[in-house]
Amino acid sequence: MRFFNTFFLFLLLLPACSWAAEKGSPVANIYILRTAEQLQGPHIVTYRVFEWTQERGRWIVPDFGYFDTGYGKEQIWFAGAGAKLVHSRRVDWEQELYVSREAGPESKNRRSLWIWPVVEMRFPARLSAQIATYPTVPLNRAQRWGVDVDRAKLERALGPHWKVGAGYAGGICDTRTWQSKPFLTTTRRTRHGDLEVWLQSIPGGSQTQVRYLLVKGD
Repeated sequence: MRFFNTFFLFLLLLPACSWAAEKGSPVANIYILRTAEQLQGPHIVTYRVFEWTQERGRWIVPDFGYFDTGYGKEQIWFAGAGAKLVHSRRVDWEQELYVSREAGPESKNRRSLWIWPVVEMRFPARLSAQIATYPTVPLNRAQRWGVDVDRAKLERALGPHWKVGAGYAGGICDTRTWQSKPFLTTTRRTRHGDLEVWLQSIPGGSQTQVRYLLVKGD
């Protein structure tokens, strides 16, 4: 219950007057599905994510999601909101705040605040870059400070439907050491959503990630 109380308090801190001003703005529903599987035996699923977001004009609210590792042994439920702070021909910057709570049979009941910016940049020659790196702020003693790079990638469009590129992911793991996870990526864009596949190096081997993004507007 405290998790939801914290989240609703956070929502009250957002500029409600601006919401009202954009009440008639188009609404876009965004669905995100992600999963990864280790390429070495026993080929375990390393994580799964489902997220649903609504964008109303420049506001991003609500945003709810679920993450787990080890087939649900460690679960994280999260909720957030934010805004598009910059939107131009060359740069987009979306800023969100998430409140998360850990659950599952191996849970340590960690609770945290994620400060989550996503910056996209567009360059000549069909090149684009995207960076999403976030600090983790503890909300209880079980959680520790951290920082992660969800993705920092450079891509080149090959026509209207394909993109290829390379990127970097990493962060502070449970042993408090930094782990690097570079990857190669290919994206297929269709009217039914974007399907992105990563071939990624991880400590002790490699994995493949599948990331699906669907945007449904009014």
